[in-house]
Amino acid sequence: MNYPDDFINQIICGDCLEVMKGIPDIYSMVLITDPPYGIGYDPKWLSDIHIAKGTKPNKTDKKVINDNGEIDYTLLFEFKKRCIFGYPYIPDYQATGWIVWDKQPQVNGRGITTPVEIASTTLRKGYDIFHCMWAGYLRDLTKLERRYKHPTQKPLKLIKYIIRKYTNKNDIILDPFLGSGTTAVACKELGRRYIGIEISPEYCEIARRRIKAIPKLLPFKE
Repeated sequence: MNYPDDFINQIICGDCLEVMKGIPDIYSMVLITDPPYGIGYDPKWLSDIHIAKGTKPNKTDKKVINDNGEIDYTLLFEFKKRCIFGYPYIPDYQATGWIVWDKQPQVNGRGITTPVEIASTTLRKGYDIFHCMWAGYLRDLTKLERRYKHPTQKPLKLIKYIIRKYTNKNDIILDPFLGSGTTAVACKELGRRYIGIEISPEYCEIARRRIKAIPKLLPFKE
């Protein structure tokens, strides 16, 4: 693969740990990602246990246990500009802020198991709360958005909010756990360059279809 043509504004199917080795100046990019975490987890590892005890994980606590095996997430912290969903399962002790996604679970008396998700970030200081209803059929209808075959798909409205507010026009956005492609779609709609990496061929195909469906002359709003 040749940089930049085979990387920028492309969806790459492969193991992100291997693909990222071939990207020059990768740590100058802005990392926005939602890694797999907490699925089939080992409860003895969970960082919230350490938090409850007032301690930090040991140096050997470097991996998240999930249905796909172990994922070493420490490389994510090499990015100076980053936003990583998964707190507190993936604790970032150098983070300067947190973005709290309020799923607005209480609608007509109905609730969901996880009312919020939190991303740790170095893109801001302090807390930022974003409200977007997204729980099964209970969804924000300001923009009709299809749910794709991915268990942790994030709403496009949320990712566009993060990109619009905390990145610049000349940034390259990297998502090494692209899933069904929401980060790439958000970047294209906002006029940002991106690199998306996803290990699942099925999800890559979904992401590419979503990108292809975006009009070339999309009205740009910063």
